[in-house]
Amino acid sequence: MILRIGLDFDNTIANYDQAFPDVARILGYQTKATNKRDLKVELIASAEGETAWQRVQGLTYGRHIDQASLYPGVLEFIVRARACNCEVFIISHKTQFGHFDDTRTSLRDAATAWMASKRVVGQGAAQVTEEHVFYASTRDEKIAKIQDLSLDIFVDDLIEVLTDSLFPEKTRKILFAPISEQSLFSDIAITTSQSWREIGDELFGPIDANDIQVGVRQLWPYLKCSSVAQVEGRGNSKIFKLETAVGSVALKVYPDSHADIRPRRQTEWSALNFLHANKLQAPAPVATDSELNWSLLEWVAGVSGNQRGESHVYIAADFIRGLNETTKNLSRSSMFVNATESCLTPEFVEQQISGRLMALKSVEDKDLQHFLTNHLEPKLSEKAQRARELLKSAYSTQIAEEFWTLSPSDFGLHNAMMTPQGDLVFFDFEYFGWDDPVKLTADFCHHPGMSISTSAQKMWIDQMDKIFGVDPSFMSRLSALYPLYAIRWSLIILNEFRSDKIKNRLHAQSRMQTDIKSTQTAQLEKAKLMIENLERSIF
Repeated sequence: MILRIGLDFDNTIANYDQAFPDVARILGYQTKATNKRDLKVELIASAEGETAWQRVQGLTYGRHIDQASLYPGVLEFIVRARACNCEVFIISHKTQFGHFDDTRTSLRDAATAWMASKRVVGQGAAQVTEEHVFYASTRDEKIAKIQDLSLDIFVDDLIEVLTDSLFPEKTRKILFAPISEQSLFSDIAITTSQSWREIGDELFGPIDANDIQVGVRQLWPYLKCSSVAQVEGRGNSKIFKLETAVGSVALKVYPDSHADIRPRRQTEWSALNFLHANKLQAPAPVATDSELNWSLLEWVAGVSGNQRGESHVYIAADFIRGLNETTKNLSRSSMFVNATESCLTPEFVEQQISGRLMALKSVEDKDLQHFLTNHLEPKLSEKAQRARELLKSAYSTQIAEEFWTLSPSDFGLHNAMMTPQGDLVFFDFEYFGWDDPVKLTADFCHHPGMSISTSAQKMWIDQMDKIFGVDPSFMSRLSALYPLYAIRWSLIILNEFRSDKIKNRLHAQSRMQTDIKSTQTAQLEKAKLMIENLERSIF
C-alpha cells in the first residue's frame, strides 16, 4: 500500500540529547549534565535561569546543529518507505531565527542543510525531496499543513501535537517515544513506538530484499547491485546476498540499536579490519554505514564447517593461535575494549548467571520455572561453591593483563564456512574484544550451535593449554569455571523465553515467527540436557 507519511523533525529525526550539553560547554557553561533534560533543569536553576536555557536552545537548533545526531533507524526507515514507493514529508514547527543568536542563522536553512548532510534530504530515489520539507511558525500552522497534505500517517515526539483538537481525524498518529517513561502513555487512537525500526516493521513488515536493493543502490551506487536474496540466519542479524559489479557480497543488517545498545556493527567492523590486516581467515570488510547500521562484507562461498571433524578443531585452534600472536604488541587499552560479557575476573561468570537467571525467573511459564528451581539453581549453588573453594582469593581477583587475549567471543565451527578449497573462514565478530582465554576455551566446548565429540573437546583444550599455558593458573581456572560456563550457556539457550531478547531472534530468523512456542519447548529441552551432562568431565 502506497502511503503518504509525515515526520516531525526536532527530537524525532534529530536527536539533541547529547548536543545540548555539548553546546552549553561550547558557550562556556560549566555543566555536568549528560543529556538535554538534566541540562534544562540545571540551567533554569542557575543565576541566568530561563535565559541560559533559551540561549543554548536557540544556538543548538541553529548555528551548532552539527552537534545533533540522527536518531538510530531514521535513515533506514526512509529508505524502506521509499522502497515501498511511499511519499515522505517532513513538517516541523520551527521559527525562522533562534534566541540570542547574533549571527541570525536561519534555523530552517540550518535544519534542511543538516538533513542533506545526513542523506535524509536530497534528490535520490531513497531520500526526501527538499520540496517535501515544510516549516511552520506555530503548532496550528503545522497541523494545518498535515491536513493540507492529506497524510495517512504522522510521526511526532510531542503528544500535544497528536492530541490537538485540530489534528486531522483521518491521519494515523504515531508517537515516537524513545524514552521508556513516555511509552507509558496509553491511547487507543495513538500508536506508541520506541524506535524507528519498530515503526518501519509496523508499517512495512520485516526488512526484505527490495528494501536492501533500494538502499544499496542509493548509498553504494558504485557497486551496481543487480540482485538481492535473503539468507536465513541463525543469530540476531539479517544476512542478504548481493550480486554486484565487484562480485557476490554479504550485507548484514544488525539488530535494532534501541533494543540492543551494544555497538555490534562498530565492534565487528573494527575486528574484521584488524583480522584482515593480520591475514587471519575472516571475511574482508567492504563497506559500512553507521546511520543505516548495515555492513557489507566479502561473500564466502562454501558449506557450514564440519562440526564433528577433529581436523577442523585444529584449524580453529590455529586461528586462535594466530589471533593471540597479534596481541603481543598491542596495549590492552588500545584499539579494542573488553569483549561483550567478558569475564576477566572469575566471579564475573557467576554474576552473569545471576543476572540471566533473574530475568528468566520473571517469565510466566510453568515448565521453565520448574526447571530453573529444581534443576538449574541447585547445580549453580554447588558449582559456584566448588569454584570458590578451588580458586580461593583468585576467584574475585582480575587476572593479570599479560594473560588477556583478544577473543571473537562467539567463536566456533558453527560460525565458520568451509570453502571449496577446504579452508575454513570464520565469521561473526560482533562481540570481539579482550577476555580471559578460559572463557573462550570453555565456550567453544559448550556452544549449543556445535556438536563436537568428547575427544575433539579434549583436543581443543589441549591446544588451548599449549597457547595459553604460559599463564600458570590457566588450567586450574578452566577446571574450576568450566561447569559455570555450561550453566551460563544453558541460560543463553533460554533467551527465546525473554521478551527483551526474542526481538533480535525474530529479526534474523523469519521461520521463528510462525511458532515461537515450539522453539521455546525445544530450547528448554536443550538447556535440560546441558545441566544433565554437567558432571561429565573432559579433563
